Amino acid sequence: MTNDRHADDEAPFAVVDRRPAFSDETAAAPEARYPTVVEQLRTRAEEAEQRAREISTAYRRIEQERDAFRERLTRDLERRVDIARAEMLRKIIGVVDDLDRAIAAARGAGDAAPLLAGVSLIRERLAQILASEGAEAIETVGKPFDPALAEAVATEETDDPGRDNQVVEEMERGYMLGGTLLRAARVKVARSRVRTAAEAEPETE
Repeated sequence: MTNDRHADDEAPFAVVDRRPAFSDETAAAPEARYPTVVEQLRTRAEEAEQRAREISTAYRRIEQERDAFRERLTRDLERRVDIARAEMLRKIIGVVDDLDRAIAAARGAGDAAPLLAGVSLIRERLAQILASEGAEAIETVGKPFDPALAEAVATEETDDPGRDNQVVEEMERGYMLGGTLLRAARVKVARSRVRTAAEAEPETE
């Protein structure tokens, strides 16, 4: 019996490792990383900031387009008003011309003092209306003929070379509205006899 106990004491002792084994690849694999709450908030803030910049840029563009449209509309309205005013003033100018002719005819009549006074008063009031609207008469008599402001409808020969191409009489007065010519003056222009004779001579070869 002693021998049996001794045999049991010398029986081999073994330890079994039952822990799961991991290969080197599994051990080396990095852990999956998920964004933290701070990173999510930062991303959202950046997206919101980018969106705000885009909205601001679009708003500024809309404002610029609206201002440009308003300026075009204002210019177009002012141009239409100027055209309408110029047309109205042209009609008044025609009436003033008629009154001028009536005044001239009344002066040649025998007893036309009352008619002359009435027509002169009307003519003066119309002239005041033209002046209040900015229309100004063009002074041409005694000045060199300017085809940009006047139309030569007649000529008058002169022996004075210094008066050549000078306006000697207005048939119809011209008017300006600011820098716009409402109506060109119709004038008689002096023409030197010397120049007339020179132009009439045939050219010699």
